[in-house]
Amino acid sequence: MAKYIRRVLIVVVIVLGIFTAFQFKNYQKKIEIRDDAMLYFEEHDYKKAISYLEEGRKHMTIFDGGLDLDMTSYLAESYYQLGDYESSLKVCNEILDKNSNNQNIYLLKGENYLAMDDTETAVSTYKDGWKNTKSFTFLEKICDSYMDNGDFEQALKYAKEGAESSGKNAAEFLFKEIVIYENANDYASAYENAEKYVELYPEDERGIKELKFLTTRITDKK
Repeated sequence: MAKYIRRVLIVVVIVLGIFTAFQFKNYQKKIEIRDDAMLYFEEHDYKKAISYLEEGRKHMTIFDGGLDLDMTSYLAESYYQLGDYESSLKVCNEILDKNSNNQNIYLLKGENYLAMDDTETAVSTYKDGWKNTKSFTFLEKICDSYMDNGDFEQALKYAKEGAESSGKNAAEFLFKEIVIYENANDYASAYENAEKYVELYPEDERGIKELKFLTTRITDKK
């Protein structure tokens, strides 16, 4: 019985060894294909890059180490650069289904919708990005999108949400509030916020310049 078990163990070890060797070879091949794809990507030959990236993704291996995510991300970017937004979105969704806190992919997904002139869905994507990553980049994108569309009320809502944070993020969104009021031609509110901003950040040159500019836009200064 003991001899039989030893034989079984030997067979198992051999099989595992062959399997591991095969997987490692597959991994090495995948790296080579990825490197070739990057050469074409850097040369802006996105069709060639896509061809290699799609081929590389077929080489399944247990030695991934983030390689598959890396290749899939470049695949989504390559489709975007080619103007094939539908394909890029499909790949973006594939990534987000597995990793819902991937900031870069939310941003790329939003850029795809903007390129398709679908601002509403782009903003919805940025909101999902904010919800899942808490990256203030998304709040900035949301504010800018609403401001570009003339929806200053919504832009202010998200700017104020960002201003409730601390440190550098608060300063960025407090300044953005000034810009939103200015774009809405509400110079009195912009001036009032600029005064508060300069009081909080007296060494911030952009705040000082903005306050000086706004003095030329109002007639009743405090």
